[in-house]
Amino acid sequence: MSTKETVLKMLSKIKPTMNLEQVKNIIDGGYLDSLELMSLISELMDTFGFELDVDLITPENFNSVDAMVAMVERLK
Repeated sequence: MSTKETVLKMLSKIKPTMNLEQVKNIIDGGYLDSLELMSLISELMDTFGFELDVDLITPENFNSVDAMVAMVERLK
C-alpha cells in the first residue's frame, strides 16, 4: 500500500462520512478538530515509525492529503 493510500485509510477511519482526498484546507477549513488531528498524528507516527517534532504540526503539513504524504515521505 502506498503512503497516500495509507494516509487516506487513516483519514477515512477518523472521518468515515467524508472523502478528504481533494480537500485543500483540511485544518484551516475545520474538517478535523484537535482531537482528530492528534489521533491522526499518533497513527502516522506509529505506522511509519517516526517522531513528529511539534514544529511540524502546522496547517501547511496537514491541510491536504498531498501535504501529509510529502511530510511523511521526508520523515520516514
